[in-house]
Amino acid sequence: MAFFHRFKYLLPLPFGRFSIFMGFLQVYYLYEVFATNDTGGLSFTFNSLGLVLWSVFTVMITFQILGRISKRRWVNLCLTVIGLMVYTIVAAYHFGANDLLNWAVLADNFSIAFSPEAANVLLNSLDIRSLQYGLYILILFSYFEIRYKTVSRIIPSPLFWSQRVSAIAIYLLIFILPINALDPLLNFMRTGYFYYRNQMALNIQVPPNEFPLAHDFKSSFQPKFNGDYPHIFLIIVESLNADIIHKTSADGLELTPFLNQLSKTSVTVSPFYGNSIQTAKGHFALFFSTIPALSGKTFVKHPDLKIKSIASILGEHGYQSTVFAAHKNKNFDNTGPFLTSHGYNSYETVEPYLTKADQKGRLRWGVKDELFFKRFFNYFDQQDTTHAPQFFTLLTIANHFPFDSMNANDRLIYQNPESIQDHYANSIRLVDNGIKQFYEELKKRGLYEHSLVIVTGDHAFPLGAHGNYHLEAGYHEDSFRIPFFMTWPNRLIPKAMISPASQMDIAPTILDVLSISTPLTQFQGQSLYQAKKSHPIFLIQPYAKHFSVIRYPYKYRFFSKTEQEFIYNLSEDPMENASIFGKIPPKLIQDFRKDLQTIYLTNALILNNQLLPK
Repeated sequence: MAFFHRFKYLLPLPFGRFSIFMGFLQVYYLYEVFATNDTGGLSFTFNSLGLVLWSVFTVMITFQILGRISKRRWVNLCLTVIGLMVYTIVAAYHFGANDLLNWAVLADNFSIAFSPEAANVLLNSLDIRSLQYGLYILILFSYFEIRYKTVSRIIPSPLFWSQRVSAIAIYLLIFILPINALDPLLNFMRTGYFYYRNQMALNIQVPPNEFPLAHDFKSSFQPKFNGDYPHIFLIIVESLNADIIHKTSADGLELTPFLNQLSKTSVTVSPFYGNSIQTAKGHFALFFSTIPALSGKTFVKHPDLKIKSIASILGEHGYQSTVFAAHKNKNFDNTGPFLTSHGYNSYETVEPYLTKADQKGRLRWGVKDELFFKRFFNYFDQQDTTHAPQFFTLLTIANHFPFDSMNANDRLIYQNPESIQDHYANSIRLVDNGIKQFYEELKKRGLYEHSLVIVTGDHAFPLGAHGNYHLEAGYHEDSFRIPFFMTWPNRLIPKAMISPASQMDIAPTILDVLSISTPLTQFQGQSLYQAKKSHPIFLIQPYAKHFSVIRYPYKYRFFSKTEQEFIYNLSEDPMENASIFGKIPPKLIQDFRKDLQTIYLTNALILNNQLLPK
C-alpha cells in the first residue's frame, strides 16, 4: 500500500480542475473537426467515438502531469502555460492550414524562422479565431490561478525521482501505443520523434570512395549547334501553377493572356513537375539536376557539397553565370553563398537598382514582377555582355502565399477578392504582365532571336482541389505541377511535348540543345529531346515524408511514416481517389520500388558528400 500511496498524485485520477477543463476543450476542438469536413472531419462510428474518448484522456493526463511533475509550484505553472500555448498553436494551425502541424515544418525552416516574411507565412497559416480562444483561456487561467491557485493549490509532498520517472513512463506509454492521435499536442510530439527517427533510417550506408551517380553527359541534339552561344535566361517564377494557364475568371477574363500566347511559340511540356513543394529543393533540382534531400535544406546543411551545377558546366564553355533575385536577402536559405561557390560568378539582388518610387509599390515579399524585370534590364545594360555569353537565372518573389498584399489598382481580375483563389488569380495576372515585360525588354535590345529563354516555377501551390491550401500538407498532383516554356527562335521548333518531365530535366536540356557534352556529372535528369517514356519523375514531400514517382500514367506514392504504398492511374483517376496497387503488374511495382531506393540512395550520397569525387 505504501508503494501505491507514493504514486497517488501521479495516477490519472482524480484529475485536477484544469485537466478536466482541458478535456472539455478537446471535446470542443474535435466538435469543430467533426463539423468542418475541410479539416479532415471524422465519421460517426464506434471506432471514431473511441478515438475521441482516448484523445480526451490523453489531453487530460498530459496537463495532469504538467501540473504536478515538480515540487516547485512555479515549474508546474510554467509547464502548464507552455502546454496550453503549444496546444493552442497546433490547433490553430490545424484549422488554418487544414492539416496537423508537423515538426519538420519548424525544423527544416528554423534558419529563416525569424525573418519577417516567414513570420507572415506562419501567421497566415494559423486560424485567428483559435488563437483568440487560446488567449481568452490563458487570461482566464491566469485569473483563476492567481485567485484560486487552480493548478498549484494541491501540491504533493516533495516528489521522489521514482515518481517523476513514473509520470514520464505514463506519457511514453501513451506516446508509443499504436492508436491514432486525435490529440493535436500528442500528434505534434509524435511527428518530432518520427522526424529524427526517419532521418536515421534514411541514411543508408554507401561504401566510401564510391560515387554511383557520377557519369558523363553526351549531347545528341541534331543538327549540331555551330554558331556563337546564345545568352540564356532561366526565369523561375514563385508559386507558378500549371493549371492556371489558359484559365479564365468567372467574368471570362484570361488570367494569363501573355503566357497563353507564349505557349504557341514555345516548346512546352505537359505534364511538367516541380520535384518538391519547397523553394530550396526546387532550386536544387533545377540547378543541379539531382533529387533533393529528404530532410532539411541542402544549401544550409551541406554548404561544402561536391556537386556540379548547370552554371559550373556552362562556365567551362565560356559562359558568365549570374543570379538576379527579387528577394533582397542573398543569404536567405544560404542560397547566394552556396551558388557562388558552385559555379555561379555572382549573385545579385534587385534592391540596389530600385528607386524611391519603386519602393512604394512593393508587395509583402518584394517588388512586382513587371518592375523586377525592368530593373534587371537596367542591370543588364550596365554589364559588358559582348565578350562572353551570359547565363542569367532570374528569381521572382512577388507571387508568394498568401497572395493578398497588392493594392486595389493591381487587382486586375477580382477587385474585391473573397477567396485565396481570387487572390491568386490577381497575383498571377501580375506575373503574366511581368513575363510580357521581360520579352518586350529582350526584343528592344535585339536579343530575342539570339536568346534561349526558359520560364518555369520553383514549385506549384495547391488551391483547394483536395481541400488543401498549404504546401506543407500537399502530395497530390496540384501540389507539384508547374508550367514549362522554352523559346529560341530559328533554333527550336515550337512544340507541345506530352511526355512527362520535371525541373531535374532542365539542366540536361540546356546542355543538349547547345550541343555540349561534359564528363563527370551527377545529373539524374534527362534532356527533353532524349527522355524515354519510362523516364521516372521523382517528387519529394519533405514534411509529411510522402515520396512519389511518376511513370506516366502511373503514379507511385510511398508514405514513409506508415510504410504504405499507393499507385494511381493518372489518366483514369486524375484526382488520385483510388489506389490500384493490387491491380498492376508486379514488374511495375518492382520498378517503382527501385525508384524509391534511388531516392534513398541520393539522399545518402548528399549526407555523405559522395555525389562526385571532386
